[in-house]
Amino acid sequence: MSGSGSGSGNGSGGSGAGAGFSAHPDKLGDAGDQLVTASTDVGSVKDTLGTLGMSGEDTFGEYGAGDAAKAFWQAWQDELGVNVDALKDLGGRVHTTAANYTGTDHVVGEQYRQQGA
Repeated sequence: MSGSGSGSGNGSGGSGAGAGFSAHPDKLGDAGDQLVTASTDVGSVKDTLGTLGMSGEDTFGEYGAGDAAKAFWQAWQDELGVNVDALKDLGGRVHTTAANYTGTDHVVGEQYRQQGA
């Protein structure tokens, strides 16, 4: 939805809530794409980390350090997985928001045309 008001956009001195606000669905779509791309990039890092053998005795020696490192390594990969899912979800939500703004602009534009405004 694109609005063009003369207000500052911060609620002071404007003609109402959201005065001076505008949304650009194409830019929102680009932001959604960047979030999805970031999700893919983080997923690639997670996958690469999963192929590294970082918990053997050759790396950390004896006395349980390898087990601690393995637990840390797995927890780190699990967290990366959470980030992958969150970025992908957020990107999808931003795409949905862009589509909603586009749809709303279309509906409002049709209503103004029908009223002869």
